[in-house]
Order: sequence, then structure tokens, then C-alpha cells
Amino acid sequence: MVELAPAATTDLVNDRKLRLARIYQTLPRYASAAYWRALAASSMPLEVLAHCVRLAQARGDQEGRNRIMEIIVQRTQTSNEMWARYILHHVGIPSGECAALADDLYADLCEHMIWALLDPQRPFWEENFVQCMLFERKHVFHALMVREGHARHPGSKVGLRIPRSSFYTLEQAILQEEQSSTASEDERLQAVLRSIELEDLCALVLALPERFKALLLLIFWEDRTEKEVAGMLGVTDRTVRNRLRAALNILRDTLVRKEARP
Repeated sequence: MVELAPAATTDLVNDRKLRLARIYQTLPRYASAAYWRALAASSMPLEVLAHCVRLAQARGDQEGRNRIMEIIVQRTQTSNEMWARYILHHVGIPSGECAALADDLYADLCEHMIWALLDPQRPFWEENFVQCMLFERKHVFHALMVREGHARHPGSKVGLRIPRSSFYTLEQAILQEEQSSTASEDERLQAVLRSIELEDLCALVLALPERFKALLLLIFWEDRTEKEVAGMLGVTDRTVRNRLRAALNILRDTLVRKEARP
């Protein structure tokens, strides 16, 4: 690979800035029909869209700002969703968790991108959108790994005693989690739950990863709401719901496999 001299690199950067400035200066009148057609074109550089977002924000045009932001999100959606799935798959996240975590990772990235685009103190988005996006990807990925317990500092231990009364609601949650299952499948799972010992279910819960175990104990043992659990664990409500769904699915699949063994 040929390395460019510093002067050549500077020339390329300056040329890029001039090209982006010319595109912006030749845009049709702000908020006109031609203006929106130009911004919606797939050839419109994302850097120019970032500048237009900040222009709309400065004008107090929230509707226009949101419209441009929607264009940016749509333009970056496919690549960002593919990145979220790819990176989680290649760091060893269990397949049962990947889908929910990929949704969370993509949503977090969109949120960070939106806040960055609304911050006029971050002008580099108007100069090199892709580099800024790569930086945000690294940041949100690391934050998600810490939040989900895949890269965390040692935390406090969760108690091991689970009252028997709490498992009735847990069993019902497991049964109801698979919304697409047929009646016969639900009946089979009910039979599985009736056939296992209570201690077996307790052992399965306690064997879950810490982030799942803590959540189940708080919801089904301490009868906490999702919002309370989100505050206690330092995560979003959406993360609590996704984590709960993943935990219940893991328990459901484990119970069915356990019963199916000869």
C-alpha cells in the first residue's frame, strides 16, 4: 500500500472539503420541494446531510430536522444492522442472545448518532461521516458489552435462595413467552413443567449468566417492575425486556431438551 505524503494528504482533505462545500452551496432553496428531492437522492453525501440537520436545528425547524435525520437513518440502516449482527456473532455471543442484542446495539448506535449530529461542537461529522460512524460503533459496542455483562467488573453476588411461590409466575412467563407456538406445543411445555422438580427449575435459573439470573430474581423473587429493574441494573427498559425475553427462551428451550432426553 502506497503511503501519501503529509502534503498530499492535506490536499486531499482540502479538496474533499471544497467539494462538499460546493454541493451544499448549490442546493435548492431551503425546504423547497427540490431541496427535499436533492437530500433524498442516494448520491447526496452524508456529510452534507449532517450539515443540513444542523442548519434545520439552528433555524428551529424541528420538523425539517427530523425529516433529514430520518433520511440519514434510512441511508445507514442496512450497513449498521449488518455490522451489529456481524460483530456480535464474531465475539462469541450465544446465538440465542444475538438477535436481541443486535437490535439493542443498532438502536444504541442510532441514538448516539442522532445526539452527535445535533451537537454543533462535533463538526467532523460534516467532514468525514464514515470515520465518525466507525468511532461511534466502537463506543456503543464497548458500552453494550459492559452493560450486558460480557466485559464487566466484578459485581455483587445475588442471593441463592428463591421462594417456591415465585416459581408459579416464572412458569407462566415461560409458557407465554413463545407467542407463535401452537396449542399442542404449549401443552407439551406445561407437561414438562409439571414433571420436573421445583429444585430443577431453581438450579436452571441459578445456572444462567449473571445478567439473566439477576433480572429473573429481581422480577420473580422481589416482584420488581421492569422500570425498577432497569434503574437497579443501570440499563434501559428496552434492555430489560430483551434480556427477560432471552432468559425465558433459554429456560424454555432447556426444559424441553431436558425432558426429551432418554
